Amino acid sequence: MKRILFFLWIMGGSFGVGAQQKKMDIDLKQIWSGHFDERRYVVHLKNQSPHFAWIQTDSASGPQVILSLDFNTARIVDTLFSNQIKRESDSLPITFTYFQDFGFSPDDSKILIRTQIEPVFSLSEKSFNYVWDTEKKILQVVSANGKQLYPSFSPDSKKLAYILDANLYLMDVEQNNTVPITIDGEADQFIYGMADALYENGFGMTKAYEWSPDGNHIALLRFNENTVKNYPLTYYGRAYPEVKSQRYPLAGEMVPEVKVFVYDIANRLFIPIDVGLNPDQYITGIRWSPDNKSIWVQRLSRSQKRLELLKADIITGNTRVLYTEEKPDSYITVFPENIRFVEDGAAFLWKSEKDGFNHLYKINSETGADTVITQGNWEVFDVEMTDDVHNEIYYTANESGSRQKQLYKINYDGRGRTKLTSGVGYHDVWISNDKRFFFDAYSSLNVPPVYQIVSTSGKEQKKLIENKELNERLKDYKIPNASVFTFSVNDTTTINGWLIRPYNNSRERLPLILYVYGGASHQEVTDRWGDKFTLTMRWLANQGFVVACIDPRGTPGKGERFRKSNYNKPGDIEIEDLLKAKAYLVKNYRIDSSRTAVMGWSYGGYLAALAQTKYAGHFKSAIAIAPVTNWRFYENVYAERLLSMPGENAEGYKNASPVNFANNYTGGLFLVHGTADDNVHLHNSLELSRQLTDNGKSNFEQHFYTDKTHNLSDGTPNILRMNLYTRISEFLRRELNVR
Repeated sequence: MKRILFFLWIMGGSFGVGAQQKKMDIDLKQIWSGHFDERRYVVHLKNQSPHFAWIQTDSASGPQVILSLDFNTARIVDTLFSNQIKRESDSLPITFTYFQDFGFSPDDSKILIRTQIEPVFSLSEKSFNYVWDTEKKILQVVSANGKQLYPSFSPDSKKLAYILDANLYLMDVEQNNTVPITIDGEADQFIYGMADALYENGFGMTKAYEWSPDGNHIALLRFNENTVKNYPLTYYGRAYPEVKSQRYPLAGEMVPEVKVFVYDIANRLFIPIDVGLNPDQYITGIRWSPDNKSIWVQRLSRSQKRLELLKADIITGNTRVLYTEEKPDSYITVFPENIRFVEDGAAFLWKSEKDGFNHLYKINSETGADTVITQGNWEVFDVEMTDDVHNEIYYTANESGSRQKQLYKINYDGRGRTKLTSGVGYHDVWISNDKRFFFDAYSSLNVPPVYQIVSTSGKEQKKLIENKELNERLKDYKIPNASVFTFSVNDTTTINGWLIRPYNNSRERLPLILYVYGGASHQEVTDRWGDKFTLTMRWLANQGFVVACIDPRGTPGKGERFRKSNYNKPGDIEIEDLLKAKAYLVKNYRIDSSRTAVMGWSYGGYLAALAQTKYAGHFKSAIAIAPVTNWRFYENVYAERLLSMPGENAEGYKNASPVNFANNYTGGLFLVHGTADDNVHLHNSLELSRQLTDNGKSNFEQHFYTDKTHNLSDGTPNILRMNLYTRISEFLRRELNVR
């Protein structure tokens, strides 16, 4: 179920600094209490008609409905569901106070309604779920025994599978009965049909089961967590703090054992799939063949240098290696949802960076022979749709520029590449089932989203929301634009960045704040509109700073060589790029070189901590939020991908960890962490604090947010984020001498 989250802003449009009326100052309370907030709409495309549907809420009376709109006419055609349902036999309506998401069954006859959604790990969510039969007008509870994860309909729309308490269940929607497929699942021990926290954080893997195309079988993974050591997390909201355990394999420690099974629904039989007996391996994806006779399994070595694609017979469980990728000098980038079958299953599309950039290949399903489809010094993001009738692939890529995302169409043979989106910037797209239209959420760095329906032929374009009201609201405030820049770090490599000066732009030399993430999973510098965070950076600039952000080497978007340039030695190249960014900005943007700071979160927090320890003296101050300070303290998938096994690269782990350079520290560090962070544990900041103290360093500040996780957030109004950025502003004003 692909969810579209787009924001129909209560305000609207692009903004600038040239209006004549007296403008007001923007403040954190406005940003984080919703004054500039968007009205959030959740949208899904129907499977059997060229319609999309969304949740419409009447803020005055409270009812919620799901409305459907026709791509062809851009008109509302139906009301599919209401949270106030009344049947003739009911004395009172069934009322949801609020429902947050929904999805369609394959034949569109049923709608899955999701309520009370809450996070599980970094990506996964659980919720209470209901099935609404659009023809019979009947609402069924999926389970009253707890919140479920990853509910999905069978291909014939008559059954629903879901995860509850680490077990996989099967609900017969027509008969309204449920049976467990597994019974020995238990959190932190055996987990069925869903990825554990390690796989979710390390590979972006979530749902770990899949229906066969005929609906007669389900392929699933079982995670044995008993081999993984427990890590304690302490919660302080009571007289005696509560200690909870989390399975968390540190670098070099044992990983979970993962097995693959196929479940025969009619015979209630499990068929084990042979993936080998090696405990030091990862199973990073499963996919059914269209003929229902086999499944495909991704098997990754512990070193992450070898990825094998196994084809398994579902009757015998026997497997053979059909396709292999190897990267002996670095690591394989894994895409858990990689396989997409074409040509009636005779071949499948496969995304790989084996030529140096993420590109599409067509793999023969019997021989494993591959054919190049896309190529060039740019990267494919995702396959959005395939069309076997016309032999066409719709995909998104950054061919137009590494900060952009555009939609393209290409033939299976790699010919006829056509760009379908227009407008420089970032396009998130969803294509109708008949391939005639796509829904386009388009924005750029200083232009909030425009939502439109676009014809894939390029002949029609119908704007739905242009955000004119937002334009009028933003014009009332002193909100500076962001500008983009690039600079060279060597003869062949350039770095992207954006920069914000105060709205009241004086001629004096200003202090610089360099924000960075820098990790291999995310670009900060894209040509798209940001929401609260970017507005916060604009607010921070108005406090008297130049705020800039760069994507150093080690980040995605510019190919394998750029992203893997820090392999086995993270930190050094990124700091080198930060220092070159500082020099470039000081030279070109009236910046006081003696008043510069670096700020980052997570991997960016790690770089900020490294800047003030190993590279002390280059920046006046740094804000390190939730930083890794010792790579031996971080989970093994990510740490070993960057640095190999600790026993193979002990010197690399030592040289990359800020805790080993505490004696270099001279001042200017602000250390921030949530005490319940289950991704980068508090241990990291506490150990850096201890090392600084043991080395006689007292001129650093630290703040710990009680019982808060890695995201450091508490909803709307987000008091915690207001507190965090107020503290950051006060610290920087003191450190960089801003009055």
